[in-house]
Amino acid sequence: MRRRSKADPQTNKTRRRRTATFKRRKWPKPARQRRPAVGGDKTRIARLTRELNEALQQQTATSEVLKVISGSTFDLQPILDRLVESAMHLCDAHSANIWLLEDGVLKLAASCGHSSEFREFARQNPITPGRGTVSGRVVVEGKTVHMPDVLADPEFKGHGYQSRGNYRSHLGVPLLREARALGAFALTRKDVMPYSEKQIALVQTFSHQAVIAIANARLLESEKKRTQELRELVALLNRERENKLMNLEAMAASIGHEVRQPLSGIASNGNAALRFLAQAPPNLEEAQAALNRMVRDSHRASQVFDNIRILFGTSGRGQEQIDVNELIRGALQALREELKAHSVTTKLDLTAQIPLISGHKGQLQEVLINLIHNAIEAMDAVKDGRRILQVRAEHDGSNSISVAVEDSGPGINAAQLESIFNAFVTTKPHGMGLGLAICRMIVERHDGRLSAAPARPRGSVFRVVLPATRSTVA
Repeated sequence: MRRRSKADPQTNKTRRRRTATFKRRKWPKPARQRRPAVGGDKTRIARLTRELNEALQQQTATSEVLKVISGSTFDLQPILDRLVESAMHLCDAHSANIWLLEDGVLKLAASCGHSSEFREFARQNPITPGRGTVSGRVVVEGKTVHMPDVLADPEFKGHGYQSRGNYRSHLGVPLLREARALGAFALTRKDVMPYSEKQIALVQTFSHQAVIAIANARLLESEKKRTQELRELVALLNRERENKLMNLEAMAASIGHEVRQPLSGIASNGNAALRFLAQAPPNLEEAQAALNRMVRDSHRASQVFDNIRILFGTSGRGQEQIDVNELIRGALQALREELKAHSVTTKLDLTAQIPLISGHKGQLQEVLINLIHNAIEAMDAVKDGRRILQVRAEHDGSNSISVAVEDSGPGINAAQLESIFNAFVTTKPHGMGLGLAICRMIVERHDGRLSAAPARPRGSVFRVVLPATRSTVA
């Protein structure tokens, strides 16, 4: 085939025709890129800024609540208050409540945004779980309930709450623990304005935090109760141990402790009788009175042995109806000479027509004698001022009788007020620490209480509280 040269006219003519055709063809023009409007940029930036601020606020509120929950000093109420306040503000609600299930009903545990009238109504009218209210429905169904308009729901029956809370839109989220509803987290709005998915998710997060706080609080309360029970059990075991020690080692010592007082009375009255007989002429009347007191003290010494035998034994015999006023007068009569020798002024405040008590008369009288004797010894330390012994008996109105023995001595150290009733604990230089321990044992075996407290302006007051016999008056 013949090759044409570049100068071939035919070839050049064809090339020119193709070039003209290419130029005449209408090619599509490239699309022009449009620049975004300035106003649109500002709107988008504002929206992103708002969303960022909302996320930051939610994160801050969540972290603050978690910080309180995980803190070493933990209290449930501030956490619940913080949760309802944060949820109300972050979700644009008008009010927020936390309801806890107690004794089968929902009780208001925390509230924010509601009036005092609403809170008082809620306290007096707890919610019964059921479909009639949002919170009640939440607990029954165990899932979130979102009611855009409560008045449009045919099953809604919480009109007492709605009228006082003045709300329309209602959101309820269950407080779930191990698939069981502990209560409900509720938000309300005055207008018909549904909650967004983000707001519902936020309330669900807060409800999880509330469940953690409630579980921690209940665990802490359970541990406190258990610790208290263990403390009481240890105290009971220690007391039983002390009682056994007294049963074995202290019986002989307690006999000497209790018998010493009537023996001292016998010796004192014997010396008095001798002085009256040695007078010229002999004072037979006073001598006879002193001898009668010796006989009475000897009977009391004999009774001490019976009292101690009954006290350390298991027999319940010797129970009788006792007039407390008569018991007090008998104790003061037994210590009359000792009170006189120590220059003690006695003041009595006895209630007339006081109910009787039931118990062992000899043992209870020994308690009063011990307390009065201790008061006399305590007031020996008082060198300036009068030595005053006050004994009061009253019916406290709760079917019990209270007897108080108060002295004007230097008082007892506050740190020793509890331990002074323990066996072998004494504040006296030569004491054995058995008198008050035995007194407490006697009082407790009569279903009573023995306590000590500071007196005003000085001194100590020992109080014996015993159950009264019903419908029986001295």
